[in-house]
Amino acid sequence: MDMAFAVLMISSTVTTYLPGGTPLPRVEAIIDRGPILEMIIRCEKGSTIISYSKLERIYCGPRIGCASSRDAVIDRQCS
Repeated sequence: MDMAFAVLMISSTVTTYLPGGTPLPRVEAIIDRGPILEMIIRCEKGSTIISYSKLERIYCGPRIGCASSRDAVIDRQCS
């Protein structure tokens, strides 16, 4: 039973890697976890992860809260 759950969880996660030709900050990968999208963002000094709730339609970063604008959250996380 536990193995079937693990296989289901692995198969339900979709990761999309994006080309690297865009200026910083940029989205390097999107991980679709059902109701939540996780985005790996490349900043000038490293990288960060932000999430997007498909249900609430809001972006959140690990440090400084949430906003309805993706660019606002990326700017806060990368500064």
